[in-house]
Amino acid sequence: MIDIVKLLEELVAIPSMNSMGSGRAGFEFTESNLADFLVSLLRKNGIDCEGFEAAPGRRNVAGLVDVGVEKTLMLEAHLDTVPVDNMEIGPFKPTVSGNRLYGRGSCDTKASLAVFFGTAVNLLLSKRKLKYNLLLLGTCDEEYGFTGAQAAVQRGIRADFGIIGEPTRLRIVRAHKGVMRWKVKASGKASHSAYPELGENAIYTMAEAVNRIALYASRLRSESPHELLGSPSLSVGVIRGGHTVNIVPDSCTIEIDRRLIPGEAKESVMDAVASILRGLPGIEVEEPYLVAPSVNVAPSSEIVSILSTAVKDVLGDVVVEGANYATDAGVFNSAGLPCVVFGPGDIADAHTSRESVELTQVEAATRVIERLLC
Repeated sequence: MIDIVKLLEELVAIPSMNSMGSGRAGFEFTESNLADFLVSLLRKNGIDCEGFEAAPGRRNVAGLVDVGVEKTLMLEAHLDTVPVDNMEIGPFKPTVSGNRLYGRGSCDTKASLAVFFGTAVNLLLSKRKLKYNLLLLGTCDEEYGFTGAQAAVQRGIRADFGIIGEPTRLRIVRAHKGVMRWKVKASGKASHSAYPELGENAIYTMAEAVNRIALYASRLRSESPHELLGSPSLSVGVIRGGHTVNIVPDSCTIEIDRRLIPGEAKESVMDAVASILRGLPGIEVEEPYLVAPSVNVAPSSEIVSILSTAVKDVLGDVVVEGANYATDAGVFNSAGLPCVVFGPGDIADAHTSRESVELTQVEAATRVIERLLC
């Protein structure tokens, strides 16, 4: 039988950082080693599985347990973590202190991987009868581009419903915001900074654009809110411009992060920003480089019902809520596979310099999944 905490330690010890578009490379900046580990774990315990490439150097892992029943449940969690810059602990040296396990990915989201994959293996080894066929899926590139989930959908992954593992404090997230990200560029004309009148300062143009966008972002917060998610939001998170201080800049670029509530469409979002920037010279609004859909699973849906029952049986109570972040669930729900988000850990501990997960939550999540499956 697999010790879930021991498995979590092994997962944390395998680097699987996402370069987050920075171009950094090497064995630590790929999910492939972690995917290989999980493929080996499943195969040696009799589970049919494969690792498949979702993008160059990026791999998913999928395992199927077919027990011959009518419905299939997908248990999915992502393999990648954010980078380890400025961490205060050994990121790949998992350490248990008190009731917590520390290390990069311990919370987001290798605890869910350990619970999902480890519990499935243990239930098979104990020869307990499963209520559902199981699709075990580990995806790459969730932290930056959702490439792994998209590749799984394109590959034809099939299930009746699913649970996406994320640190929810054992609460069920049935709705969350989506996200769009894109760039806006301003073009100008370079000149010597001693003669600025001979140039066209792209940073000045972008400053006006950012001011208009900030006013628009304020208006967004007053729009009709979703019952669980509140209003949509927008943030300018990156700005780059100029070459050296003594040259009037001929270019400036910003990147926009727009959080979507259910019912919002890409086209209307882009049209709104293009409209407020209309009339500014040299402005180009690029197409989004990331679109991750929102999630809004009905409270009466089967996956909410069966998971709620399992959580209540184990914990005595259940909380069903919404979240402002985006997950792989948006990709699967938009493809017609209803998924909720659930797992051990607190999102407040994810991505931090001392990332950790509470081990009592890992143990409770294990019992919830066991109760759900048997």
